[in-house]
Amino acid sequence: MLWTLQKYIFREMGKSFLLTAVGLIVVLGLGGGVMNMIELEGVTALQILRLMGLVLPVAASLTLPIAALYSATVTYGRLSADNEFVACRSGGINLHILLLPTLVISLFSALCSFFCINFVIPGMIMNIDRFVTTDMPRFIKQQLAAPGRLALKGDNYRIYADKSEIRQEATDSGDATELHVEGVAFVEMDDGKWTRFGTAESIEIAFTSPGDVPTIAANMYELSIYDAKTGRYSDFHHESIGQYPIPEKFPLEVKWLVLGDLLRYRQQPSLFPEIDQSLVFLRAAVARAIFYAEIKRQFLASGEVVFGDKQTQFRVRSRTLSPDPQDNRPRFEENLEIVETRSDGLIRTITADSAFMKVAESKAQQAVCVSLEANGNVEITTNRFPEARTKRNHEKLTPVKLPDEVVHQALSFPTDRLLDSSGKSLGLGTLVDKRKAALLEDIAKLTRDITGELHSRLAISVSVFVLVILGAALAIVLRGSQVLVAFGISFIPSLFVISTIIMGKQLIDNPETLTTGISVVWLGIVVTGIIDLVILTKALRR
Repeated sequence: MLWTLQKYIFREMGKSFLLTAVGLIVVLGLGGGVMNMIELEGVTALQILRLMGLVLPVAASLTLPIAALYSATVTYGRLSADNEFVACRSGGINLHILLLPTLVISLFSALCSFFCINFVIPGMIMNIDRFVTTDMPRFIKQQLAAPGRLALKGDNYRIYADKSEIRQEATDSGDATELHVEGVAFVEMDDGKWTRFGTAESIEIAFTSPGDVPTIAANMYELSIYDAKTGRYSDFHHESIGQYPIPEKFPLEVKWLVLGDLLRYRQQPSLFPEIDQSLVFLRAAVARAIFYAEIKRQFLASGEVVFGDKQTQFRVRSRTLSPDPQDNRPRFEENLEIVETRSDGLIRTITADSAFMKVAESKAQQAVCVSLEANGNVEITTNRFPEARTKRNHEKLTPVKLPDEVVHQALSFPTDRLLDSSGKSLGLGTLVDKRKAALLEDIAKLTRDITGELHSRLAISVSVFVLVILGAALAIVLRGSQVLVAFGISFIPSLFVISTIIMGKQLIDNPETLTTGISVVWLGIVVTGIIDLVILTKALRR
């Protein structure tokens, strides 16, 4: 008999759960809620179907907890209104056993929420970027044909075209997609005023993905442009726009990471792209400090320094060498002479009042080149025209590659020392120590963000379980005539739980309130669980 009752309750609750879930998914997913996250215009029917495959799982993760809560309150409220629980109690059946269907459905909803939050939604974000970039030619073509035409730069740049065609071109690296546009007119505006406008006979827009990074490039032909600022017309036969990476709609952030990546970056923060880039810049500072120290050692030993690469060699002599107070770069003064020897045989001799050395950095790689800049009464002579003298106040000499041994020392510098949080100086100067401190702060912030994300995701999933049980218990106590009241009352703890999770996550961002934040994240769930126990152990006995 008990099994028959449980199957009956499970069947009734399951029907309400499925109908409510399907209705909410359709309304939220296709009615605009989640689709507005994408903000794509001019898509075709096929593209909409593809997007639905991405959007519906996200809508399901948001609606399944609500469907479970509603089905629990409706089903148990109706059973209570029909006095079926009174009959069960009279037959000696423990009412708590009849909550097994609620436990099953609430556990199912909690697991679905956990899976969607940790895998489906982050995966959808990555798929949307992939979907947009792979179909970028088609999107641009559709927008060119739309009444509003193609708008760029916050609607300050608008492009019109008479004809557009998508083409596939075979290249050495594989097939490349091109968008051929003819009869082009464009208008550029600033504060609602036209600043530049013109026409082009045709534009070839190429889309490539070297190294999995989508890029766009264009060749424009037969252009006529009027610049309102200068009042001039200009004609060009051809103008190229270099390859530019297509910006990601959802750049990499902690909240868009799947669970596996969160755990991996928490264990090894240096693998996170932003931290890895900061580590590259720190090694660049190490390379610069090592090179400056080598320059100082050479000068103290012989009164001159020698450096360069295969194309250019420099020999610098001066009476004094002093480090710059800002970044510690060497500054040569008094009786300064620089001899520049090039691989083609040209030798230049430069004298000046002073010169300073600078190691340049690149965002894509470590410090790669060093340059000299002479200032004040600069005089240049060459071996090819020894009688000729060139005088000027400033001369920036040809940059040369940083010595390979310096780059090797920087790359082989122990990562453990660079990431050591004991506060011990690396002994390479204040600039290196400042960059190290900034890197450690970035790592600490990343760790706190990941900790907050992990706790909040798990708390959201667990909250589904305790809130659905609360809804069922309230429906039994308040009886069927007040099912909607029970459903509404159940939302009050829901708001409390969500508020504590958000508040706790914000507290976790502050290193001084990390532990407090974790406690606050779970506070709402603990309070709701206590309310569940009180209702199930006391109120249901009456």
